[in-house]
Amino acid sequence: MDPNLLTVVADALTASLNPDPGTRTAAEARLDQLMLNGETGVALATLLTSPQYDLVLRQIRTILQRKFVLERWSPFFPNFKGNAPNPELKDRIRGLLFNGLSDPARKIRTSAGFALSTTAQSDWPDDCPDLLKSLIELLSGASPDSVDGAMRVFAEFIKSEISEEQLLPILRELLPVLIGILGTPEKHSALTRSRVLSVFNQCVQVLWMVKDQYPDPVKEAIDSILPEWLNALKILLDLDPAQDVSSGDNWDGIALRIQIFKVVERITYCFPRAISQGLRVFYNSATSHLEKLLAPHQTYYVATDGPTPPGSSDDSGETTLLPQLGSAILDFIKSATRTKAMKEWVLADEKEGGNQVIAPLLSLVIAWAQMTSEDEVEWASDPNAFLADDIDEESATLRNVSFDVVVAVEEISPEGTALALQGVLQRIIQDSNNARLGGNAGWWKLMEAGLAAAGSLEEDEFDAKPFLVDVIPPLLNLGGDLPFIQGRGFVFASQFSDQLPSTLFAQYLQAVVAALESPSVSMPVKVSAVKAMQNFAGKSEAKDVIVPLAARICNDLTPFLLSATEDALTLVTEALLAVIEMGDSEWLTPELTAPLVTSLMEVWVKNVKGAAAHRNCAVEDPILLSVLTDVFVAIARCPVPGVYQAIVTIALPSLASAITQATQDQSWIVTSAIDLATSLMRGAPRGQLGDGFFNLLGPALFTCLLNTEDREVIQNGIECLTLVIRKGCDQLLGFVMPQSGESGLTLLLRLVSSLLTPATSESEAGGLFVGDMLVHLLKNAGKAPELQPVTPDLITALVRRMETAKTATFMQSLIIPVAYLVHTQRDDVLNLLDSLTVGSATGIAVFANAWCENADTFQGAWATKLSTVALCNMFLSDRPSLTSLRVKGDMIIRPETSNVPTEYEMIPFHVKVLKLLVSELQQSGENALAAAQGKGAKVDKDLDVDAEDEDAADWEEEEDLFQGLKQEELGFLSDYIDAAAGEDDNSPSQGDDEDLRDDPISQLDLKTHLIGFFRQCAQSNPEGFSQLVEGLKVEETLIVRKAVSG
Repeated sequence: MDPNLLTVVADALTASLNPDPGTRTAAEARLDQLMLNGETGVALATLLTSPQYDLVLRQIRTILQRKFVLERWSPFFPNFKGNAPNPELKDRIRGLLFNGLSDPARKIRTSAGFALSTTAQSDWPDDCPDLLKSLIELLSGASPDSVDGAMRVFAEFIKSEISEEQLLPILRELLPVLIGILGTPEKHSALTRSRVLSVFNQCVQVLWMVKDQYPDPVKEAIDSILPEWLNALKILLDLDPAQDVSSGDNWDGIALRIQIFKVVERITYCFPRAISQGLRVFYNSATSHLEKLLAPHQTYYVATDGPTPPGSSDDSGETTLLPQLGSAILDFIKSATRTKAMKEWVLADEKEGGNQVIAPLLSLVIAWAQMTSEDEVEWASDPNAFLADDIDEESATLRNVSFDVVVAVEEISPEGTALALQGVLQRIIQDSNNARLGGNAGWWKLMEAGLAAAGSLEEDEFDAKPFLVDVIPPLLNLGGDLPFIQGRGFVFASQFSDQLPSTLFAQYLQAVVAALESPSVSMPVKVSAVKAMQNFAGKSEAKDVIVPLAARICNDLTPFLLSATEDALTLVTEALLAVIEMGDSEWLTPELTAPLVTSLMEVWVKNVKGAAAHRNCAVEDPILLSVLTDVFVAIARCPVPGVYQAIVTIALPSLASAITQATQDQSWIVTSAIDLATSLMRGAPRGQLGDGFFNLLGPALFTCLLNTEDREVIQNGIECLTLVIRKGCDQLLGFVMPQSGESGLTLLLRLVSSLLTPATSESEAGGLFVGDMLVHLLKNAGKAPELQPVTPDLITALVRRMETAKTATFMQSLIIPVAYLVHTQRDDVLNLLDSLTVGSATGIAVFANAWCENADTFQGAWATKLSTVALCNMFLSDRPSLTSLRVKGDMIIRPETSNVPTEYEMIPFHVKVLKLLVSELQQSGENALAAAQGKGAKVDKDLDVDAEDEDAADWEEEEDLFQGLKQEELGFLSDYIDAAAGEDDNSPSQGDDEDLRDDPISQLDLKTHLIGFFRQCAQSNPEGFSQLVEGLKVEETLIVRKAVSG
């Protein structure tokens, strides 16, 4: 390095501090120029680590060192500007930075640690393979400063740079060093030891992540490592936490305790069996900490006029305050509730009245859930911050974690938790009233937290009547100085409105309306009133009370649409939706609808423009857009004359204009506009889209869809066209494109053709919804003179595309429309397919092969039933081309060692159809398999039982891996998922719109139909049918014989 360069850099740094703006600006420009030279990085590192230079100068240099690393070190970094140092210079810089980790000045160690860990992101392990080993050696040294510096690097390094495979081999060497540092408080600071625990926490997580991949090494590590660490943590937690907050200088000890509880929580979550024997000790330590630290927490954070907390002397950016410690403790308790051990304590305590575990825990949790003075200030001026904390269940705030613990305990013992909380809340109310009488300005905070905790419970478990009658009414009449307890009263009443006497219900609702209308009510109260209104309106039994006030409520809420933002806007929109849906919207009028829809459209425009301003290729708030869509459906569904016309008149022109005017890179605007236009049709009665609906929407929609490749736009557009066909097919058939004179049907078929062309839809995503649209087109306009001439071309296009289709969902989209035509026009369709050539095969061969291969993957009840009925019809056609056709049958099973690609038997088409129909009979008949008596069925039954036994054994072994969830609880989750997805593909409502659900195919008793089909085949051609049945498996044959014989 040029010896003068060091002086030049130092002088420039000194000049950058000059109070004269001109001198300072010139120095900064000089430094920018120097950064182009790779040796400047050496100079900066030298200045940082050389004690002969002034400490202030060295600290200023830390800022420039960060800038150099991020902008000049490597193209790996997004802010890289070029002129990276050569490898030799990088080695010198890393060496100087490594030396800086042992500097006596903490800020220098921090800067060196940041720079070194940052360079490691691009360089390790290729360019600095010995870095990890050197850091461990530094940790093993005698210098506390060196250990602290190394831990600063290690904490970042292990968090982002070391993979699971890289970490496992060094654990044996690393962990003894770390626990040695942790156990020497007289030598190492609390902050250094907290970083030790942060690194250990990451190690535990890595072990959990690789436990399935390396079960034996992980088990060995857990058995040998965790007991020693858990014992060390117990010793640390036995020390009085009050001593860590007694110092007026710093609370570094709190940083250590935060990491202790994070480690304990991690072990409890990942390896509950390893901590089960000592879990009660850690739980007692946790509650003891909550008790002993509650007073300082209230003094420093909850009290309005409390002193400023000292915090920590750490300069790494980590927050080390009491709320963070409270969150860490409560996170541990929440994880503990998943374990078998704590469940046993809670259930045992429930039998004894809940006074030893449940009630004390709830009391502590509620006390720590109180609003802080910072919350008060922020939430009073920012309704979105207020709502975000109240409704975001994923937020890791102290309040939310507290209520998570309440819910977790309730899941173990619903009745015991509810009873205990009632007693706790009664005592809180009494104490709060006494504090109020004593002049305590914060008397309401504990009561508010208690009511919020009760609101997190299931409504039917908690007896809220005493509070609704005696406690809440006075709260609603408090003055404006106490908005949060007043607002909590509204929300609490709405959460337990099922328990309200009818007279009180009306009074509460009137109070909510009054709060919405009053200009003097503060924002937190209004937000709470909106939330309460949403809850009230969500109760079906509230209809008789709310409907007479619905118009007034709607007028009250509408102005909020234009003033609210973010979460508050979503809340207002959701509340409006709940009110609009009351009484089937029969209270709406065209006069109410016009200003409401105008405001909703302004909200939509603001939302999509906001996304454009942020250059996001998505709407700014997808949740809000989803609620807006539901609101449009609810309004459009209103049966009152003139309401539907009002929303269409106001909304549709703007939506069509948005589709037309959006640029190519604003696809989210088009997607959202089409979605809202579709929502209007969802609410419209069939055949009543209104005059001119599609004439207004069609030009924009077709122009857009025929000129875009955006999948989401295409998907929404196809769904929109499908609804046009369902709700107003005559409008599509009568549509003429103004510019070209093309008919609506011609444009639609041109769109279908483009989506079926492999060159423009290689991913097949664009055509996934084409099948549904074509089915509805054939159902609604199949006999229309405009469609009949082009139907053969449509069939040809679909069958030709089957030859190259890859995915099962896209294949279904191609097959089902043709299958529908086989069902309705069998002979005409089969004649066409017989005459069609696709590559080297006939059209009927391509279609039959595709159908047989994919029939068992079809989704939706209607599609599945149609496929089955149409297969029956095709089976009976007695067509020579089908009789000679062979298709894929069962997979050929080969030895496991065979490398031969998967092969299938080739079997007659009619045998394959029988196999598919037998499978459908099994699924549709409640006892079809059991009815087929004999050895084959018995074997299947026995196999099922054995499989269940094996599964049960597996679940028992894996119970701890699921954090204490037992088999029946996992079964509940499975049942929940099944219920959400639909019981099976034959469920009447699964995935089908109302038109398909009302179709005769959906009403068909498939079991009866199939049994009749088998009997018809057996009677009309006994010998031929018998020969086909011989091609089935034993169990399949038994089912057919049972069906035929009855």
